[in-house]
Amino acid sequence: MTTQWYERARQKASELKISDVQLAQKIGWGKSIVNAWMNGNRPIKLEQKMAIADALGVTVCWLDTGEQEKNPHAIPLITLDDVKAIRQQIEEKQQAIKTDPGILFPIVESGSKSFLIRLDNDSMIDPNNAQIRHIPSGSHVQIDVEQTPTPGKILLIEHDGRMMLRVWQRMDANEHIFRVINPLYRDLTISYRGNIMDIYQGTAVGFSCPL
Repeated sequence: MTTQWYERARQKASELKISDVQLAQKIGWGKSIVNAWMNGNRPIKLEQKMAIADALGVTVCWLDTGEQEKNPHAIPLITLDDVKAIRQQIEEKQQAIKTDPGILFPIVESGSKSFLIRLDNDSMIDPNNAQIRHIPSGSHVQIDVEQTPTPGKILLIEHDGRMMLRVWQRMDANEHIFRVINPLYRDLTISYRGNIMDIYQGTAVGFSCPL
């Protein structure tokens, strides 16, 4: 059962040993009206709820949800445990990249012409601007399945049973190189002989970075 704002207000007032009479005096309203608000028997306006929250030393957000509203200007507190957890995540990520650096997870299909994939490593950089348009881990990459494969573009290919993003370079009609631009991942460059359409799954046409 959902807790109502006035139930939280009543609980806080009880903890502070503030009666309805005292609360009414603090906010400048009559006791009967305050009593009706605190029992949920009368609608309350935002400014009146703000006055009650201020008198009880809480926020309107807490009255409504039971949680304090986050201060966007507050500096987050980072403990030693947080630092250890972050280090562990980094180490696990580095280990995952060493063991399987090209993992791609399909996440959602958005129509028959395109879909999104979530890039699980930072092996790809936009070939047109390698210094700026980095595609980091966790980014959502939009794949267009109806575009004609174009050399120099990032393609989604299926190779050796794995889905991966690579930049296509044609050597001749049946000889292809799929490169990873990031120099940290040069060992992921693929040589392929055959029809490009046999492994082509779509062209990367955009991506959104995680915040």
